Amino acid sequence: MTSCLLIVDDEPVIGIGLAAALECDGRRIVVCRDLESAQIILENEPVTDILTDVKLSGSFRFEGLDFITEVIRVSPATRVILMTGHASDELVAEAERRGADAVLSKPFAIDSLLPLLTPPSDATPPSLTMVPTLDEVIGSGQLRPMFQPIVSLADGTTHGVESLARYRGGEPFVRPDLLFAYATRKHGVAALETACIEATMRAVPSLLPSPLIFMNVHPAALEGLGVVMALESTARQFGVDLSRVVLEITEQQEVKQTSALFEAIERLRTLGVRFAFDDVGVAYSHLPLIERIRPEYLKISQLFGTRFEADPTLTKIVRNLVALAAEFSCAIIIEGVEDASTADAARELGIAYGQGWLFGRPADAG
Repeated sequence: MTSCLLIVDDEPVIGIGLAAALECDGRRIVVCRDLESAQIILENEPVTDILTDVKLSGSFRFEGLDFITEVIRVSPATRVILMTGHASDELVAEAERRGADAVLSKPFAIDSLLPLLTPPSDATPPSLTMVPTLDEVIGSGQLRPMFQPIVSLADGTTHGVESLARYRGGEPFVRPDLLFAYATRKHGVAALETACIEATMRAVPSLLPSPLIFMNVHPAALEGLGVVMALESTARQFGVDLSRVVLEITEQQEVKQTSALFEAIERLRTLGVRFAFDDVGVAYSHLPLIERIRPEYLKISQLFGTRFEADPTLTKIVRNLVALAAEFSCAIIIEGVEDASTADAARELGIAYGQGWLFGRPADAG
């Protein structure tokens, strides 16, 4: 079994130095510089050992202690070693009470740390991941979207393309779900959404002619002016007509219906921007919001769309969503269309548009 060591320290030099000293066959090392990215790693990787500083964002905060508590809850078999420049008796006692396996005083010798770690038991090559901060992701130039076609089920013509945010800078944020989960914990979704919008607008001139550009946007990101201003300025810069833009609002998270949200939506509408509701029916019921915003499109999630015709329950759900769209005068886009039988069944139900591998996988512009 390959051991996985998660190092958490806000000082890059310390994290890099420890990783270099501990790198060996059979050991995977992940270095994080904030608690939020460490939480993402803990929840998504089989971490065997954690070496964490006690203070990660200031002299008066002890996030390392809270992290110990979280580790014990999420992964009780993981070994936790706390490191600190001020190992008082009270701090050591509190760390042990929370479940720490050891407390090391900085500076410490690597020889004193090695016996505390899970020994590697295989000969796989060493692996090191330096997790970037959110600011580094946004400023890296590595946010470059991929595009997937949305086609008319009636004649197979391209109705538009969906821009899918992609970070090209390596693990773990090549997974968009992890990147946006991290941004949410950092209260930086609006900044990330703005960066993704700018990246999409930059790529649009390289696309083959396409009438509509669909872009995902978190509703919370619309509550400030950042996203609105980014759309206006980058559309102007790259010559994109905003009447081609469709913003997809996801249903997978609760939407707070604030006056700022509706003001932003109205301003965007005056600029020609259209709206879609993504993943309709997956989690939260946004019927009042659909009534208020009156989106042009409702998108049926691939959770329901893929091979729905072969499952009576999924077929019933899709039929109900088609009826819902008719009530609100929305066009339906069904996602997850992987074969012709699904496309035929969707067409028979009166669904106008489809998206999925049958029509094309996400690809770079140009």
